[in-house]
Amino acid sequence: MSTTAEYVAKFPRRKKLLETVEKYWLEEARRPPGSLDSSLKKHTTLLNKLKSSLLVGPAETFIKEIDGLTLTKYLEEIVAAVVEGSTKKGDSEIAVDIIVHLHTRLTPDFLPLLLQPLLSILSSPNSSTTSNSAPANKDAEKDKEKEDKERLSKQRPVLRVLAELAMIGAWAEGPTKGASEVGKILKGFMTGDTQYTNLPLLTTFLKYFVRAYLGPIPSSSKTTQINGDATETVPLPEGVTELIPVEVQKKMRDLFENYFNSASKTLVKGQIRLLEQDRRNHEAYIKSGEIFEDRQQAYEKMTKAVERLTTGVNTLAELLGLQPPVLPTAASLAKSGLQIVESASSFTVREDGPIAGGIWDDEEERRFYEDLVDLGEVVPSALLGIKESKNTNDTATSEEGKQEDEQKQKADEADLQRQLEQMELQHDKNDPTPTTDSQAQEMSRTVSASTSGEPMEQEPLVVIEDDEQPTIQDTSVNEDDGLQSGPAARLTALLAALPEANNREVVDKLAVEFAFLNSKAARKRLIKFIGEVPKQRTDLLPHYARFVATLDKYMPDIGTGVLQILDEEMRYLQRKRLVRELDSLRLKNVRFYGELAKFKVAKPYTILHVLKVFLDEFKFNIENISNLLENCGRFLLRFEGTKETAKKMVELMRRKQGNSHLDQRHQVMLENAFYMCNPPERVAREVITLSPMQSFIQHLLHDILMKRTLDKVLKLLRKLHWGDSEMYEFILSSFTSPNDIKFGNIPYLAALVYDLQRYHPEFSIAVVDQVMEDIRIGMEENIFKHNQRRIATIRYLGELYMYRVVGAGVIFETLWSLLSFGHADPFPVPGRESPIDAVDDFFRVRLACTLLDTCGACFDKGSQARKLDQYLVMLQLYVTCKAELPMDVDFMLTDTLDTLRPKMPHLRTFNEAAAKVDEILALGTGEGQSAPSIYDESDDEEGSEAGDRGGHEDPIESNEAEVIALSEGNEEEEEDNVVLIRNKEKEQHSEMDEQAQSEFDREFAKILADTTDARRDQRKNAPPVFDTAVPLIRKKDVGEQEGKMQFTLLSKKGNRQQIRSLDIPLDSTIAMNSRSHQAQSKAEQEQLKRLVLQNEWRLERAEVQGQSYLVM
Repeated sequence: MSTTAEYVAKFPRRKKLLETVEKYWLEEARRPPGSLDSSLKKHTTLLNKLKSSLLVGPAETFIKEIDGLTLTKYLEEIVAAVVEGSTKKGDSEIAVDIIVHLHTRLTPDFLPLLLQPLLSILSSPNSSTTSNSAPANKDAEKDKEKEDKERLSKQRPVLRVLAELAMIGAWAEGPTKGASEVGKILKGFMTGDTQYTNLPLLTTFLKYFVRAYLGPIPSSSKTTQINGDATETVPLPEGVTELIPVEVQKKMRDLFENYFNSASKTLVKGQIRLLEQDRRNHEAYIKSGEIFEDRQQAYEKMTKAVERLTTGVNTLAELLGLQPPVLPTAASLAKSGLQIVESASSFTVREDGPIAGGIWDDEEERRFYEDLVDLGEVVPSALLGIKESKNTNDTATSEEGKQEDEQKQKADEADLQRQLEQMELQHDKNDPTPTTDSQAQEMSRTVSASTSGEPMEQEPLVVIEDDEQPTIQDTSVNEDDGLQSGPAARLTALLAALPEANNREVVDKLAVEFAFLNSKAARKRLIKFIGEVPKQRTDLLPHYARFVATLDKYMPDIGTGVLQILDEEMRYLQRKRLVRELDSLRLKNVRFYGELAKFKVAKPYTILHVLKVFLDEFKFNIENISNLLENCGRFLLRFEGTKETAKKMVELMRRKQGNSHLDQRHQVMLENAFYMCNPPERVAREVITLSPMQSFIQHLLHDILMKRTLDKVLKLLRKLHWGDSEMYEFILSSFTSPNDIKFGNIPYLAALVYDLQRYHPEFSIAVVDQVMEDIRIGMEENIFKHNQRRIATIRYLGELYMYRVVGAGVIFETLWSLLSFGHADPFPVPGRESPIDAVDDFFRVRLACTLLDTCGACFDKGSQARKLDQYLVMLQLYVTCKAELPMDVDFMLTDTLDTLRPKMPHLRTFNEAAAKVDEILALGTGEGQSAPSIYDESDDEEGSEAGDRGGHEDPIESNEAEVIALSEGNEEEEEDNVVLIRNKEKEQHSEMDEQAQSEFDREFAKILADTTDARRDQRKNAPPVFDTAVPLIRKKDVGEQEGKMQFTLLSKKGNRQQIRSLDIPLDSTIAMNSRSHQAQSKAEQEQLKRLVLQNEWRLERAEVQGQSYLVM
């Protein structure tokens, strides 16, 4: 690193070279004594050495050889050889010594010819523009990296040589000119280098010349902590001076500090992106078990870029004596959660915004409004009308002009403060009268004066009420008004391209192009063109404002002319403030004013005067105030010169808003404008961090679960560690939160509960218990924001019934509780009120319809059908006791009733529903049954079904028999369940003593053996069995005789079978048995046919219902 001691050590040599260069700028070229060789061979040898060993030396050898040659005939070849040799690696001081010696021999032509190609090497397009273009593919990226490496290795020695030459006066204008040229080169390296490819080049420059070009530097952080001093305290010894002017050193230091700040911000953003990419890779690995190659390559590329930038920024911080940025870590990012804006309204303006002290929203916006092209660096001074002042009188005159501008601005500020105080006093006195004419005139003159800089002799702004059009000067320019045909055509093309300029680079390019066409006629034509922006093209206003701001520094009449047009246009619009057809023109005018204020073309206090005009006529200018604050309110509240006054104006606007009766649209517009320019404080919401296993469970239920993945999800869930209490609790909470998954996946969640109950019975019980508890809590709290959760929970309960996790009794208990919970009376009556079930609250009806749509179709037979019929009547009675049904609830209830009971009449009035309820109660009492009640639990579900199937059987009491229902058939049909009855007394008798059983077996085996031996001889003497096969006999259509039945007799005579037909009386035993057997066989076939058809019908019905659930 270049320190003060090193600078002092090199100063005598540099000072001597500076004196030599300055001497031969004034004198003729030196001619060595003796004869000089002019042969081509000797000169070619020198040229080859310059190309290959300029930075290697030794310098004395080159000097001796140079003094022996004429050189004058080969000036251009020597320049080309020195330029080529400067790109090689080596010591720049050797090259500078040789170049200075060549200057003494070839002055004054050598250095001007040499400096231009050296500067072109450093300012070539490869230095910045091509380094930012994105490579098309992987090979192109490698080629680009190779090109950048070659370019940097070539430019690094050239930059060192050029920096040394600038300090020793290689430019005829002196070291100041050389230092400024080096500064332009460095600024070119920094500008547009978004990838920071040129960072190694800049660090190399600082390593060798930081003391010479930037002056005394603050010490590093470690030195600062030890010594407590922020800058170098070592003074320069006597006789040692600064080779670079102090003003240039200050500019160079500011340039490098800004570059360091920009690189630090980019590094922090890159670190954040890298951590986010790492987190996404981790999530992808959890989901799929692998990280794809392209994602991994992108991460590695980003890691290398961040590491390279970190090294460069740390080196810059050390060389500049600044603190390196603190990079975020994964832990720090995890602590900062989502930023949420508070909804509370406030009438006060906060001192700082969400970005502490930031005028702009982000870095890109700051660059758009602040980083303007300096036309003086790219356009010749003659075209801009700049004359270099060499006397102090011009400097004094400019300083006096600045003082006058400051005094005028202070006067405007004091005048605006006085007017604000008057407005506040009038507001405190509740004086509704509008501003007087004299005040309006005075305020209008202030606006005009602050806009145009002329004496305050303008007409009033808001008091004129005529129909005159805005008086805008005719600035149309013909080609004869000073523009020749060539420039005029180029200007026409430029103005035609200006509406298509939709980015910063194009606007800057057009501004530079216009500067080359600069003339009074061209400026007038441009002012007229910009003043006539189409009112629909508000997207052009920021780019037009940047265009004007770029030109305004050297052509102030353009900004003044555009502001004059906007001022006159605003006067006209204020006179026509009641004409609504001009709203789009007002929007364009106000936004253009705001954009020019952010570029400081319109002075900040000018825009405050405009806001003051709008506040005077508050009710007529609400839209103008909103548009102005949305566009530049943040700038006015953060800009150092206007924040106090702007704060008072915004507070005044809020007070007027609170005391005025405005419609909803205007209220919303003002609220939005206020929070756009003064965002409320944001509070961090704590983010719940899940463990990897918990994230995996959520991923299974939220992302993977569907019909075709049920088995896969079930297997994965069974593999979890169910013995861990924390894991069990999380699984239970996930299965009892159906609102967290897709509504269409709720049936699959219930199917998982059904499958898991075989392995974890207590889990299904806990799920059902929690679901019932959630339904009860929902009815107790009845909070609107939980309605979606309640709908999902009630649907979940219905699906649990469809998968046989709960019984019909639970469903009916829930349905009846929806009608009676929270009420003193069990039956709905008109006027029945409850704090948790208001008359105009119909959400319980929605819940009942949702549950019935889910599982109500199963209650279509037996006692369950009768219970459902009774409930539907009671539901309609409940609905008639409430207020008038909303249309959507009415349609939902009608669809449910039509689906479950298409033939049931709809009960629209309370009298009809009450009569139907009385009929049901009377019918129940006449049959000797108790009236239907939600507390009637006397009939067990399975017992009632058994009674329906066989009413002649006696009921089996619970203490004598255990009924086990095995669902072998369709799930919707509970009537066909097979019922096995095990009597406890028989079960006790069947448990015999093992000894008695063994004795019985032995005696039985003995008797069986004796019987077998006794009958063995009888079997041998038995007649042969008729084992002839029955032949196939085709029956002939022969009519039977009345009272007789035809039989066929098969007999055998010898080896021949004989068949005869016999007529047997019907009252004979054989005929009666045969007819009985035929009737029994036919009945069995009919029964089998009925069962098969019924089973097919059930399967078709189950398939249709399953498809309807999936559609829902």
